[in-house]
Formats: sequence, structure tokens, C-alpha cells
Amino acid sequence: MDPLTLGAGFGGLIALIIFIVTVVSIVNNKNHGTGGKFLWIVIAFFLNWIGSILWLLIGRGRGR
Repeated sequence: MDPLTLGAGFGGLIALIIFIVTVVSIVNNKNHGTGGKFLWIVIAFFLNWIGSILWLLIGRGRGR
């Protein structure tokens, strides 16, 4: 088994977990409507790591 292949698989698993956590956070957020949540999920999906980081930095909005 090639160590690089194993590392790539592990990185993909981590990326999937981060994406799932991001989507759950988006869906549970009360600061955005349905359209805003859908847009954030699309951004997180197509921009992968960057989309998740953007959600954490600017997407969540202020807590109530």
C-alpha cells in the first residue's frame, strides 16, 4: 500500500467530515432563511475547505 494513497484517502475523509459539520451548522443556523442556507451549502460544496472557512468567519452571523 502506497503511503501517499493512504494519506490522500485520510485527507478526503477529513474533508468530508468538515463538510458535513459545516452543512449541519448551516441548517441549524437561525440567522439565515432557506435561500441563504441553500446558497451557503452550495458555496461550501464547491469551494470545499475555503467554503467551510468562509462560513465560520462570516456566514454564521452574530449570535442572538
